[in-house]
Amino acid sequence: MRKLIGMLVLLPMPVLAQTSATAMFPPEASCFQRHYDAAHLAQHPQQTVTDISLTPAEGQQVSTSLVVDIAVHLRGKSDGYVGSAYCEPDAAGLFCGMEGDAGAFTLTLRDGGALLLKVDPRGMSFEGDQDFLTVSGTSGDDRAFLMYPVAAADCF
Repeated sequence: MRKLIGMLVLLPMPVLAQTSATAMFPPEASCFQRHYDAAHLAQHPQQTVTDISLTPAEGQQVSTSLVVDIAVHLRGKSDGYVGSAYCEPDAAGLFCGMEGDAGAFTLTLRDGGALLLKVDPRGMSFEGDQDFLTVSGTSGDDRAFLMYPVAAADCF
């Protein structure tokens, strides 16, 4: 009997997993981004990220798992930083590991189709044209980003 109950509990997981990725990335939502204005940054002096965007990797068909590309811009820097992550379903949404063991984050769906990116305690590392950047998952104001869907043409 326990085996049967255990199997029934596990049975819906693939359906739930597929639903979370496809619900987060419907065809019309090809980019999620957030720009923090001067007023917001003044209230959060420890926040260094001014812009962040997340898109499914080019040519990617959204299914149970997917690869995403992330771009960030920082205060006082003209160059941007980029990274990629491989995302798999978890209980709350998607768990994403950065390419090259460069940290991790989670994605959860919010009202209005927005995505909440929460930086894992291991942080997230990005590559720029001249240097590298690590966003801490344990300190500062760069640990969570609420991003909204925008048209691909409007994505930076």
